[in-house]
Amino acid sequence: MKSPNMKLTLVLACCAGFALCAENAMAQLGPAPLPKTGQTKCWDSTGTRISCRGTGQDGDVQAGAEWPIKRFTDNNDGTATDNLTGLTWLKKADCLGRASWLDAMTLSGNLASGTCGLTDGSSKGTWRLPNIIELRSIVDFGSYRPSLPKDHPFDNFEPTVYWSSSTVPAFPALGWFATFGVGPHVFDLKVNTFRALPVKGGLVFPKLPQTGSTECYDVAGKVIDCRGTGQDGELQAGVPWPTPRFTDNSNGTIRDNLTGLLWLKNAHCFGFLSWSDALDSVNQLRAGRCGLQDASKAGDWRLPNVRELQSIMDNRTVAPAIPLGHPFLNVQPTLYWSSTSGQNFPRLAFFSLMSAGSTVFEHKNAELGTWAVRDAK
Repeated sequence: MKSPNMKLTLVLACCAGFALCAENAMAQLGPAPLPKTGQTKCWDSTGTRISCRGTGQDGDVQAGAEWPIKRFTDNNDGTATDNLTGLTWLKKADCLGRASWLDAMTLSGNLASGTCGLTDGSSKGTWRLPNIIELRSIVDFGSYRPSLPKDHPFDNFEPTVYWSSSTVPAFPALGWFATFGVGPHVFDLKVNTFRALPVKGGLVFPKLPQTGSTECYDVAGKVIDCRGTGQDGELQAGVPWPTPRFTDNSNGTIRDNLTGLLWLKNAHCFGFLSWSDALDSVNQLRAGRCGLQDASKAGDWRLPNVRELQSIMDNRTVAPAIPLGHPFLNVQPTLYWSSTSGQNFPRLAFFSLMSAGSTVFEHKNAELGTWAVRDAK
């Protein structure tokens, strides 16, 4: 029979071992790990539904943090809280109507309890227009019209374009928007009128990363004082980027210290491939290829899903639209495939435009850039 002291020693050893394992596991994550996209199905290049097993598609891998079982909480005061990000959204999604970019900012900042069905006690200045990362955080790439989680509590949500508070710095007369018909995020002239969905919270304990924006602009693209604008560059909502943002592991891989993902250092090793060839080539990637000396084996690497591809973008840079001083080789200012299909148009897959940072979709038989990513292990 073990003595009480021996039992205590074993318990302490087990606890210490568990704590060390937990610490090591958490060390693999960055301060802003990415959530899943919501896609759970797979299709071939003709748009035919197929088994996901072994395809390397988004619906097969389903990489990212799990969504809460209850994605939203209806607070019964005109607001709904996203339990994944902690952000609270205006429930009445059509209340502000259509507005230009600047008017959308003003209308959101003036929102208060007593308007738009709100009984939450909020005052002017509590609400704001979300930045582009916050706005696309509620996109569900497994749904369409609207591309929102199926259990969303929004009223009168139009499957259309919604403004963010983020500017395209290379073309500052343009603002970023997300389209909730099918999920892309692109940009348009700030004078045009789109919907606005105000948000609050997420400034004290953010879970989503910052966009990188640090300046503010008027509708013509002139740099202005940020104070009181409510623009992305003023609030800079989100988790600050680590310094350095990237770590070169000297083995052909680059760690993104913000998300914890490992990227292939040579961003153009595969050249331009069709979508199915891109999936196959990346799935077969292993040490000894593309400059890798990381002991990886076939199956460790994958084509990034649309959120992973978006995560490497820097809202301040162009051609390529990734952070300045990055350690990657051969990044092409062109289109790069994601592993995410169009839920409502499965012959197409999402890509990111590395010259400007937008995310749209293309026929799977087109030949685009191919970049590989993996989880840190």
